[in-house]
Amino acid sequence: MNLPCQSDAAMNDTALTLLRAGRFTEAAAVCRSALDADPNDADSLHWLGLIAAEQSDPHGGIRLIRQAMALDPNRAAHCNSLGQAYRRLGWLEDAAGAYRAAAAIRPDSAEIHSNLATVLRDLGDHGMAAGHYRLAAELAPGSAVMWYNLANALSDSGSPEEAEACYRRAIGLKPDFVHALANYGRWLIDVGRWADARDVLIQAERLAPDYVPALANLGIALQELGAAEAEDRYRRAIVLQPGTASFHCNLGRWLFEQGRTDEAIACHAAALAIDPAFGAARLGLCMTQLPILYLSDDEVPVRRLRYARALEALGAEAEPAGLADAAGAAQPFFLPYQGEDDRALQALYGATVCRALARAASPVVLAGRPSQGERIRIGIVSGSFCDHTLFKLFLEGWLTELDRSRFEVTGFHTGRISDAVTARCAELCDRFVRGLPSGGAWQAAIGAAAPHVLLYPEVGIDPVAGRLAAMRLAPVQCAAWGHPVTTGLPTIDYFLSSAAMEPREAEAYYTERLVRLPGLGLCYTPDPMPWPEVAGGHDAALVRDPADPGAPVFWSGQALYKYLPRYDAMFPRIAAALGRCRFVFIAFARSQALTDMFRARLGAAFAAAGLDVDRYVTILPPLSQHDYLEAVARADIILDTPGWSGGKSTLDCLAANPAIVTLPGRFMRGRHTAAILRRIGCEATIAGSEDDYVAIAVRLARDPVWRADIRRTVASGKHRAFRDTTSIRALETFLADAVG
Repeated sequence: MNLPCQSDAAMNDTALTLLRAGRFTEAAAVCRSALDADPNDADSLHWLGLIAAEQSDPHGGIRLIRQAMALDPNRAAHCNSLGQAYRRLGWLEDAAGAYRAAAAIRPDSAEIHSNLATVLRDLGDHGMAAGHYRLAAELAPGSAVMWYNLANALSDSGSPEEAEACYRRAIGLKPDFVHALANYGRWLIDVGRWADARDVLIQAERLAPDYVPALANLGIALQELGAAEAEDRYRRAIVLQPGTASFHCNLGRWLFEQGRTDEAIACHAAALAIDPAFGAARLGLCMTQLPILYLSDDEVPVRRLRYARALEALGAEAEPAGLADAAGAAQPFFLPYQGEDDRALQALYGATVCRALARAASPVVLAGRPSQGERIRIGIVSGSFCDHTLFKLFLEGWLTELDRSRFEVTGFHTGRISDAVTARCAELCDRFVRGLPSGGAWQAAIGAAAPHVLLYPEVGIDPVAGRLAAMRLAPVQCAAWGHPVTTGLPTIDYFLSSAAMEPREAEAYYTERLVRLPGLGLCYTPDPMPWPEVAGGHDAALVRDPADPGAPVFWSGQALYKYLPRYDAMFPRIAAALGRCRFVFIAFARSQALTDMFRARLGAAFAAAGLDVDRYVTILPPLSQHDYLEAVARADIILDTPGWSGGKSTLDCLAANPAIVTLPGRFMRGRHTAAILRRIGCEATIAGSEDDYVAIAVRLARDPVWRADIRRTVASGKHRAFRDTTSIRALETFLADAVG
């Protein structure tokens, strides 16, 4: 926000009053009248020049202001107005010079420092901008605008705590400051504090119901919280500002999460009609072809074909417009949940995105080979340096067990959430980078660290990591199986997997060179349990039917998109064999509509077997980790998801010594639990077919003696799944050889 600076000398009060009121024509008339009386009236020349600059004649304004400066040198107001005229023309360096001259004359002017800071921010010098905004706020501590400007600058680069304090101070000084509330809400979204963002943005909405930025951001916060009201905010923003492509994309993302796939596709198409080069919409139009949940087996090949055609059309363009800017924002996360070989499609996606980024981004000078005695520099790029599945699966073991006499580790935390685990990660790393404002800033930070190796625990989930993985930023780049499918990126050299999980022919499924680390490929440390281990089978309202508490309970608490329709019939087959039983699932956290779709799909499968789904199925709301594991402990049997099995969830559930039925799939992503069970010496419940899966589940329910024996086997062998440093030693050897 640029601010006018009052003249050092007295001027015509009438002209000044008119100018401050925005009545430029009348103010100009007063100035001309003064100049008729005295052509060398520097004040009138100066203000007439400023009016000209504000009235779309910045060149003429500059001439008049310079005449005033020649008549009356060393006036801060003149330099300030000259800076404003330069800024109108987009001459930012000249504007900064003029503002610096004004600040040298009037170092106590908050307005001048604020104006200089605004230009510096436009020039990308966020650190210097924050310094001048801070000085402006100190000079005018009662000005809400000054604290608001400082908060915005600190949100780009600076202390998150200080940025938040400045937003709060601005709002405290001016509680109806809608712009500050809206930007504070946006900042809260950026740091992942969805509930706080919702509350702040609702305040902004009450003050200004039609303020579009607040509406659009409130929709984002509500969507992240799974609130149905998000759709209303998105649609209102579109009505008020229909020509904004991003609003259509936001609505499309919301509809996609509600299972309204075709409506979501139409929204992305509408965004592209507004802006054909809008990269986020172009990628979104591809990725939205892949639903979160399928209604039938027949839908899977249809959607897959549509995705393939959309991706092929994008890949066929020599230079896909806008794609470089959007890379990483939409990734084919849901493709591998179709249960097919995705190598060819992932390779096409990878080639398309990497080509776009290679043309748009400046190349990075890569590190050479480490010299004799030099530690190998490893960069770990992840949005999950926090309390997250990927931290437990990969980051914790890497950070605590890699030999630091041989390896120097820099963590690049690309995610928005920081917590106690983040602080621990920062302590475990030699260097830790977080909170950078753009993809270019992340690229520069990695380039400055000059890593010999970059490790990505996943590619396909975090948008910033997905973008960086599609660039060549280190001589050796590796992805682990946090998202267990080939990345398809020609910039990823190796895929770090598990010897115990990969099928014999696995190399054929990867574009990367496959590295089979020994065992599970993990050094997993279980969290201490906040409750005593129990044998399961105890009465608990959380999982049991109060009308039939003795009926065996099958736990199947995986993400709903892991369940393909082709396996639905196994549940009613088990129910038909037992007569009395209960299946417990977990709702989709971000969409009640998708949960309802899943229940309806199961209902059709049970009805086909002549059974009432309501007698057999319970779908619990999303649970905390504590409640999840307690529910597992009180169930009788765990039914692993065929096609995409449990990984971390299976490892964590071992605390309850469960009986787990699993059916290994064709790909690594469907073989996690089977590998874990083999590792701990419990192979009796690994099925060889769907019929075998059903038979094992039924036997476990009917035979409590065998079930207890399985539990004892798990209890005695589960330690072998944990704290296995052999995979870390193998990783060290591999990295040293790869770097050469």
